[in-house]
Amino acid sequence: MQIDNYQEAQDLTERLEATIPFQVRAGKELLKTMSDRGDSVDANTWLPVDWVKYSGDIGGINCGLDVSPGQTEQRYVVSITHLEIAPEHPLAAEVKAYQRKRIQRLMLQDQGGFAAELLAQRTTRQKKKPKKGFRQL
Repeated sequence: MQIDNYQEAQDLTERLEATIPFQVRAGKELLKTMSDRGDSVDANTWLPVDWVKYSGDIGGINCGLDVSPGQTEQRYVVSITHLEIAPEHPLAAEVKAYQRKRIQRLMLQDQGGFAAELLAQRTTRQKKKPKKGFRQL
């Protein structure tokens, strides 16, 4: 099952590269990893992204973070699905849509089976609002 639409992901990556540097916050999993490695970063800390590349379906869009510039050679390369982009960023809405879609497809892939394949092919539609009044049977 294909996770990303390659052309759309590549296009978003190129547009993100054009906005470097930009700010993100670390998600829960990344915060735990950083804490385990001795980096003191909390959930409200904005981190600079200075590198963006697309690594295909396996990794998606990755961002390079320099957690403590000039102090250590340790850097983090993290999937954008583990980051929260600054809301004032011009591509914030597109990044959030990419994250939602990628996470949903990864969950479907983990479930496996025929049902997951069918659900992956289904297009996302908005639910119709129920009509007011009497319902005909």
